[in-house]
Amino acid sequence: MMPEEVPFSFQYSVYHTSKKPNTLSGDCYFAQEYEEHVLLSIADGLGSGMEARFAAEKAVKEIEKNAHCNNPLQLLKESNRTLHGSRGSVVGIAIIDWKHRKIDYAGVGNISCLIITPEKKKHYFISNPGFLNGRKFHAVERSLPFSRGDTIILFSDGIQLPDNWEYIVAGSLSTDIIMKRIVNEMIHVNDDATLIIGKWIHT
Repeated sequence: MMPEEVPFSFQYSVYHTSKKPNTLSGDCYFAQEYEEHVLLSIADGLGSGMEARFAAEKAVKEIEKNAHCNNPLQLLKESNRTLHGSRGSVVGIAIIDWKHRKIDYAGVGNISCLIITPEKKKHYFISNPGFLNGRKFHAVERSLPFSRGDTIILFSDGIQLPDNWEYIVAGSLSTDIIMKRIVNEMIHVNDDATLIIGKWIHT
């Protein structure tokens, strides 16, 4: 039996910065809403500088090129094929299927992804160890429920969330305000960093 259709309104905000001001970031991201799903992805090229950016950019461009596909694991495979001969990149891809009220996720390396409910209950996705560089890799696609009021958080290892992040994120604030508070209160480390916060708004 198909789940009943419910009004869907999704908003997201992105924080993206480089290791040093006015330098090239080794992180890249792609976030886009489509008719039946939302795709959120982050690629973090190994190391930093031009070669890291080159690898992350290639991965993200391939994700964007194949964004009609609603299978994160398949998108990882497509990205991996483009990275042969590069330094390599860790990648995390989340696809929100609002009709079936779920998030599918696949990741390789230290990209973090989780869901938090308005009651502050947390559900974590686990990325497989390793990185993409055109060679054979192992990854598993995982699914978790996603309901109205829930928030998804996707971030690279340059992000250290503040201790009180659950109380900031789980409220009814807009993602822009949530992002400003998180960035203002988190510990800033000397690294490329990308944070995506998305929320299924009550409608």
